[in-house]
Amino acid sequence: MSFLPKVDLRRTFLIARRDYLGYVKTWGFWLSFVTPILFGVIGFFAGNSDFDISPPRYETIIDETGQHEAGILARLDARYEARERATILAAATILPEDFRTELETTYDTRGKDAALDLLNDRSPGLASGLKPVERDLIFVDAPANTIEDLTPWLSETKTLMIDGKEQPLSGAVSIKTGETGEPVIAYWTTKFTNTQAENLVNGYFKDLAENDYLASGGLEAKALDTARKSAPEVETFDPTKSGDTEGSGQQVTMTDKIPFLAAGALAGLLWLNIFAGSYMLLTSMLEEKLNKLLEMMLASTRFAEIIFGKLIGVAALTLTAMAPYLIMGVVGVLYFIFFGPDKEIAEGLIAAFSAKMIIFLIIFFILGYVLYGAFFIALGALSSSMQDAQTLTTPIMLVMMAALIVVPIGLNNPDSPLITIASFIPFSAPFAAIISLPSDPPLWQLLLSTAWLALWCVIVISVASRIFRFGLLSGAGLEVVTNWFKRTVLRRKA
Repeated sequence: MSFLPKVDLRRTFLIARRDYLGYVKTWGFWLSFVTPILFGVIGFFAGNSDFDISPPRYETIIDETGQHEAGILARLDARYEARERATILAAATILPEDFRTELETTYDTRGKDAALDLLNDRSPGLASGLKPVERDLIFVDAPANTIEDLTPWLSETKTLMIDGKEQPLSGAVSIKTGETGEPVIAYWTTKFTNTQAENLVNGYFKDLAENDYLASGGLEAKALDTARKSAPEVETFDPTKSGDTEGSGQQVTMTDKIPFLAAGALAGLLWLNIFAGSYMLLTSMLEEKLNKLLEMMLASTRFAEIIFGKLIGVAALTLTAMAPYLIMGVVGVLYFIFFGPDKEIAEGLIAAFSAKMIIFLIIFFILGYVLYGAFFIALGALSSSMQDAQTLTTPIMLVMMAALIVVPIGLNNPDSPLITIASFIPFSAPFAAIISLPSDPPLWQLLLSTAWLALWCVIVISVASRIFRFGLLSGAGLEVVTNWFKRTVLRRKA
């Protein structure tokens, strides 16, 4: 007697095709399929249009002390200059490290225009794609000298005329001298949920207090900042890489880090696919049971053929639903490998998507999906309502969430014993094995993990088939399981 039930491939295929086309023919499926593409197109045009969902706020300052307005405005200018610097340097993150260092030095010593010229010489496409930083906070001259007189503007009874357009005054900063000589600051606005101006002024006065404190000891904030920047930075080296005794060629670069990041993304994507497919199996099984369709199918189909057919059909459906994301991911990876300006990223992606990674990703997707899918099919057969299904599936959902914890652990501590242990626990094995691949675990460990998970899949399918048969033939729900527990375990009448 075979451990697994016999199946007819033709009938199994017909059930798989029925489940697949049953979802694919619906409007909802195609709406979800087109949605990521639609949002991508909208995001592209929104990013290249002049439409601004967050228009600038116009504020004013009434500084009766005459000592702080210039400093606040200078702090605001410095903020936007820092954003412009960060934007230019961020555009060069895909370029080699030596060029990024040269670009940063050029910006700091010769200014923004020189840095843009250097970036344009190296990569005209990156330079032309940069947009100037739009100011979302602008201070204007006060249309009145007191808060009382400013009230019509703050309440938007009156508006400002700026560049030929009427604009509201969002707020006013009032600075006065207190009784003991300290500044008293008040911020007047009707739009108090936006705290940009408030945070700016708070930051200015905190820096002012810090500078006064340092000056009392004969120190300067600029000198302190220079001292911090002059501190040596730690460089990371990998002793297993080939190089000389001085460490040349052994420094850890993006090429070394990308495989770990890619493994984390793939493990997360694997979890998402397994979760989506398993839940669709549950709802499909429950719907057909409640509508008495499964009883009709059993007239010409075995239990095992229904299970395998549904597993195959929903797996194909899940892959189809994820196709837009997979296609965009593959195109992006191929672009950076063949056309990307940074060789480090290209080499890292080639190492990340090795034949070993792709083979084991496919294997663990199939095994993980079959393991969880069989569980959800069995639970769907036992359920007599959606409430039953939610009650029964909660433990499995918690197990899936717990299994996902191995992904961040694997990224931060790839040599953690927990990852090795998790690769032999059936529920977490698919994700733990994928996240461990960049650390190059022994092949025997991966094969043993695969064989162990495959054995569990056989056991779960066998048990699920029996539960499935019991659930359908007895019309079982939670009360049947409860009665069995009382009768068998507690030795009481149900």
